[in-house]
Amino acid sequence: MNKSPKTFVCISNYFKGADFLINLKKLGNKVYLVTSEKLRDKSWPVDYIDEIFFMEGQDVDWNLEHLLLGVSNLMKNNKVDAIVALDDFDVEKAAYLRENLRIDGMGQTTGRYFRDKLAMRMRAKSCGISNPKFASLFNDHDINAFADTVAPPWVLKPRSEASASGIIKVHDKESLWMHINEMGNNRFKYLVEQFRPGSVYHCDSLILDGKILFSITSRYLATPM
Repeated sequence: MNKSPKTFVCISNYFKGADFLINLKKLGNKVYLVTSEKLRDKSWPVDYIDEIFFMEGQDVDWNLEHLLLGVSNLMKNNKVDAIVALDDFDVEKAAYLRENLRIDGMGQTTGRYFRDKLAMRMRAKSCGISNPKFASLFNDHDINAFADTVAPPWVLKPRSEASASGIIKVHDKESLWMHINEMGNNRFKYLVEQFRPGSVYHCDSLILDGKILFSITSRYLATPM
């Protein structure tokens, strides 16, 4: 039994994390879950969850203002100690809540290093880590400079998707601008980068105080493109 029970708000767009929720409760904590309405009928471990709240919409369709309002109302009578993202797509939501409610953990700037592909690449570059050449889509001059100096093919990537979702492969400058213009006001949500063929690996790790406690590296059976 946890001698100092805490209150956790867990967020998930997917039906996952049951073992985590169960063990949080077994340790004596108070556990709240926020998930999508579409997952209402899933077999959540309800005996180990104090209350479940359901959001309308799917994945990125959640209204973050409504989410913030709901959690802030919960906090009127509950001291929330931690907000936990149970899925990759929930990292931004959890960071948004922590930022606004001043709860310990990753805020939005740090959270972007785990979700925003442009932030990831800029951070890696500043640390001297090898990257494919890339450019944001904020400025026309920067885009043209990239296209004129980096040999195609290139890929246009959503900054906040996963795997190959939404990626467009382009082979010339004319096609690049055609796709950018089709994005309209949403172009800032993408970046362009050099396409590098080859094997793709994925590494998951757990790091505490700068020490790697666990890591596993897996090779993709087929590359995303």
